[in-house]
Amino acid sequence: MTDLTAPDPNESPEHPQSTAGASASSPEGGASSASTALAGRRRYLVVASAVMILLAAATSILFLTQRDSPLEEARQACGAGRDDWAMVGDDGNSLTLRSVGKERSGLKLEQLQCYWTELKVPDAVIAEIEGTRALDGRQSGEWEDMSASWTYHPDDGLQMIITLSD
Repeated sequence: MTDLTAPDPNESPEHPQSTAGASASSPEGGASSASTALAGRRRYLVVASAVMILLAAATSILFLTQRDSPLEEARQACGAGRDDWAMVGDDGNSLTLRSVGKERSGLKLEQLQCYWTELKVPDAVIAEIEGTRALDGRQSGEWEDMSASWTYHPDDGLQMIITLSD
């Protein structure tokens, strides 16, 4: 007896969508699903790229805000002897240096020169500092993104304030 529910291999099917491979033979269905998949990949790449750029920017900002100021880095490199000889203030935006004098202890010339080297003080400003007399009063100089003012007296030594420019 013949099974009426089994398809006859000699007959063409009434519903071509129900046969295997129908989606491959339908050009409209395959093209639209391929373009949808391609658009989805593009969207994913754009979103992933944007996230990576934002993460890189956030990391850079975090790194820059947590970095020590050049004044703090100079203090770490050159030392202070005592805290009142080299004081960082104003959240790392100022540095006060006090050198040795006849009546007072302080930073030695080698330590001062270390600070000047670390902070890239120009030779012209160093020459002005070294040529300052007690009668000259407060002197000042500027370079790159820093400025300094200083006084000198043989009894008290050099007192110099270096500040970062805004």
